[in-house]
Amino acid sequence: MEIDARDFGLKGQSTKKDTAALQKALNFAKKHFGTTVNVPNGEYYIKKALVIYSGTTLKLQNKTVLKRQGKDALIKNGKKPHRYYGYNGNSHITISGGTLDMNAKLKPFNNTAMCIGHAQEITITDVTVKDVIGGHALDACGVNGLYISDCRFIGFNDLEGDRSFSEAIQLDIQVKGAFPKFGATDGTITKNVIIERCYFGNSTTEGMQPWNRAIGSHASRYNQYYENIHIRHNIFEDIQYYALTPLKYKDTYIHHNLFEHCQGGIRYLGIKDGKNAKDLDGIEQPSQAGENLNIYKNEFKGKMKHDAVHIRNYNDVKHKHVKIVQNHFTDPSQTIHAEDITQFMMQDIDERAIKRINIS
Repeated sequence: MEIDARDFGLKGQSTKKDTAALQKALNFAKKHFGTTVNVPNGEYYIKKALVIYSGTTLKLQNKTVLKRQGKDALIKNGKKPHRYYGYNGNSHITISGGTLDMNAKLKPFNNTAMCIGHAQEITITDVTVKDVIGGHALDACGVNGLYISDCRFIGFNDLEGDRSFSEAIQLDIQVKGAFPKFGATDGTITKNVIIERCYFGNSTTEGMQPWNRAIGSHASRYNQYYENIHIRHNIFEDIQYYALTPLKYKDTYIHHNLFEHCQGGIRYLGIKDGKNAKDLDGIEQPSQAGENLNIYKNEFKGKMKHDAVHIRNYNDVKHKHVKIVQNHFTDPSQTIHAEDITQFMMQDIDERAIKRINIS
């Protein structure tokens, strides 16, 4: 079934009426699994985050803009006080087309554009997310099956200077403090992810800059792994720190990407100690590392302040099965730091690029 949001009162550029009309359309779709909500070309003002439910496709036209007019996110797939556990929240959702404008210049409030948690089978295609303050374009927290393609993530600002860890796409785990929007902090982690043919960089809005990080994670727990992650055929331009920051990932494939004038390329770490080393009962456990990292056929252009590839761990715990092969490094500043690894393969790399190799 397809419905037109205009039939629910959507007219454009009215903060209360646009938000209410779109939510009415999404509420209708909630009752009819498999519904597509069509939003025609135009600019629509969003005061409060829209809640999208299971089995819904939100289809924006090419010139459709959802523009934030408050402090909230733009889209989320749940709400308080509902409790969601595991991957049993609102799932099988598609968001396609159009622009999600966080309107940072006029609404400079820290938040995230799309908040998706406790879900299965989420698809985001052909969407532009622009001008985010402090947060993320997408926070995927406890998602099993995430497909992102042909999207643009442009324009970011860290007004307070305390969000160096903000990624455009955060792959996250449901633990305390990680995802305050809704759901149980039960350790549900994101896995089975494909991110392809996307662009990460700056917008043309005054005062914006490229992202600090493009894709990554900065929370973990003992024996919980982000796994089966594919990052391919993307462009990362002018990223202000490392473009990719995987944290204790398993079965990761990073290939055919272009890193252009980024401050750093790929940083791959395990867990040292502290809260990220704790188990789900809050008891601190030993350090852990990742496994099966594959970095191949990527191109690195321009000078880099940080390493093009940086792999290490802590407390003499080793990453397993790491391959760095057939990548193209174009500047002497693009260095490689690799240590704390067992079963390591590296091919077709100019020795001048090797900053530190310490393999057991």
